[in-house]
Amino acid sequence: MLQAMILLSCPFFGVFIIYNMSRKMYSKNDLPDWLLRRVQFDDFVLKSPDIEEETDIIPFNDALILNDNKTKRKILIDLLKGEFLKNVDALELALQSDDSETSHYAATAVQQVKSDLMKTMRQLEEQLLYDGGDYDSLEAYRDLLKHYIRIEFLDKQTRKKYTYLYYQTLDKLIKISPASDELNFIEKIESAITLNEHQVALETAKQFLEVFPEKEDAYFSALNVHYSMRNSSEFKQVMNKLRSSDIKLSPDKLNQLRFWLQGDEYEQQL
Repeated sequence: MLQAMILLSCPFFGVFIIYNMSRKMYSKNDLPDWLLRRVQFDDFVLKSPDIEEETDIIPFNDALILNDNKTKRKILIDLLKGEFLKNVDALELALQSDDSETSHYAATAVQQVKSDLMKTMRQLEEQLLYDGGDYDSLEAYRDLLKHYIRIEFLDKQTRKKYTYLYYQTLDKLIKISPASDELNFIEKIESAITLNEHQVALETAKQFLEVFPEKEDAYFSALNVHYSMRNSSEFKQVMNKLRSSDIKLSPDKLNQLRFWLQGDEYEQQL
């Protein structure tokens, strides 16, 4: 009622007053000042949204749920003509479709791609045995394993097997050239956590911080390990180290911190 009276009496200043009232109302949930000062707002935040990109991803998932069977089939065919590995979630929905023809199309596509990936992986494995595992060959093998794991929907044991191969390949890449790609550290840590290799994840996170001390992902990977292991004191130590650094936080990382620092789930698990 008070807000409505303010808007009616002074339409321009009323909006400003209500905005400030709302900010004060939720101020108790704000992050600490030192975190807010660290936020890095990238240039893309100010850009107009990519309409083509936005409409190219969302409709696949929605359409496979909402549309009739004929439309589902057409959408799936269009999906299979493109780089459908980028839309694995939509393909998984198609596999679960109540329309037998749609699910059949999806299953056939998955089997074909798995077969092609497997054939290429075998060729690369022979090459790795021949050349001793140079960095470029291992990198190509890593990418193939990642694709294969993404489309392995049904067999958990097979997924675990190839996740372990992926984890081993990342380990070899890090040993050959630690500073070449920070993504190798990120993926190895996540794979280790998935495989319940928490000690390896912990050691890799420590090395990640040593090799890339200026990267926010190094800190967040370490925080993620301690969070998953319920290491409250170590989590706080890494947080304090991040606090004393000059790293500017991206919006995504700030949201992750918001979850860790203020979420009830964090307080319950530590």
